Amino acid sequence: MSLVQPSAPAARLVVRDAHVLDPREGLDERLDVVVVSGRVAAIAPPGEAEVPEGTEVVDGAGRHLLPAFVDPHVHLRVPGQEHKEDLETGTRAAAAGGFCAVVAMPNTEPVVDGASVLRSLRDAAARDARVPVAFMASITRGLRGEELTEMAELRDAGALGFTDDGKPVHRAGILRKALQYQRLAGGVLCLHEEDPTLSGRGVMHEGDVSARLGLAGIPSISEATRIARDASRAR
Repeated sequence: MSLVQPSAPAARLVVRDAHVLDPREGLDERLDVVVVSGRVAAIAPPGEAEVPEGTEVVDGAGRHLLPAFVDPHVHLRVPGQEHKEDLETGTRAAAAGGFCAVVAMPNTEPVVDGASVLRSLRDAAARDARVPVAFMASITRGLRGEELTEMAELRDAGALGFTDDGKPVHRAGILRKALQYQRLAGGVLCLHEEDPTLSGRGVMHEGDVSARLGLAGIPSISEATRIARDASRAR
């Protein structure tokens, strides 16, 4: 229920003589691929696949054909920042890049921290999206790290999971409650593991390169200490 499927006719096509790569199926060769009702219906040696009437034929010679990708972290900027991106442009770019689904983050304006905002997004995606979209809701209201969202209600409204995106949940008590409620509500919990008191104004990994460039570095310990703390809360 988390993925919103755009309303579009299912694909019906034959890709001719493409170099098909699929590690799961052990495919690494030139083949014809037949797609019927949006699903792979058959594969055949180059030029030998039957073409059902009314089926689009795509010349894949010299090209590679792979299983589509899923991007689990995108920023569609809806609602509130449509001048940067929106559902239609973001998912159209995803489709052009070979992605069959994307997962949108909640750091929008307003934040996706309530069921009404989430439902409006899902309605918009059903109308405007070019590939299936799932939405993450925030762990805390307004991404402020002070008060949990209504996680069960958000899951019922279709949230794939919960994240404060680029902000760590800095209060141990709040994170502990979030982990407890997540077990009841379901969905995944995604954490931004960074201690801002250690990362400071860093712009890249702290090391020889940052020193040579004269840029403020982010030490590995800023991530490691946060992961160690949060892992202890999950036990």
